[in-house]
Amino acid sequence: MDTLAKRIKFARKHRGLTQAQLAELSGMKQSDISKIENGSIQRTTGIIGLASALRCDPIWLDTGDGGPWNEESAKGQPEMRGMVPLISFVQAGEWNDIADHLQPGDAHEWLYCPVKHSPGTFALEVEGESMYDPGGRHSYSHGDIIFVDPAKDAKHGDRVVVRLEDQNKATFKQLIEEDNRRVLKALNPDWKPRYIEINGHATITGVVIGKWVKE
Repeated sequence: MDTLAKRIKFARKHRGLTQAQLAELSGMKQSDISKIENGSIQRTTGIIGLASALRCDPIWLDTGDGGPWNEESAKGQPEMRGMVPLISFVQAGEWNDIADHLQPGDAHEWLYCPVKHSPGTFALEVEGESMYDPGGRHSYSHGDIIFVDPAKDAKHGDRVVVRLEDQNKATFKQLIEEDNRRVLKALNPDWKPRYIEINGHATITGVVIGKWVKE
């Protein structure tokens, strides 16, 4: 990797960051990062901030000497401030067991979560149309990204990620609590079955705290 452009792009892809996310974490403008990656800018005074955001060796990033991951830059690799892992619904069902052991490469990618969240927060890509409600306040289409916080207490009306005991992966629904009953509700009025009673046979993995929609 003989150019700054190649090193920046390699390290950014390794961390699963977009240019916008790298800009946010490093304090640089996204336009400047774009110029670096297309070769318009070949040196920058923002190397330290970029290396910190990318968790790589600043000397390697600036000059190409050595390797990208020295001992100090790798120490905190799994702890990416503001970043959360994008995982599968199968992993979400096992989250209580695997969260403390997740390594950077175990996630599909790492995404910047723009709202306040606990360290255990993760992201999921919505599957199917059970939570799609074009006439409702909340609606989630196939492919949308949701951020899920396990530390947030689930209450009536929240959108939650739940693992049912008879399934090997989690599901995404709205929590309804009425008359001492707990029910999962699909927001899509045409979805069947729309309601699933969960008293005694489900574990709430986390509460949805935000959504990001792909362009």
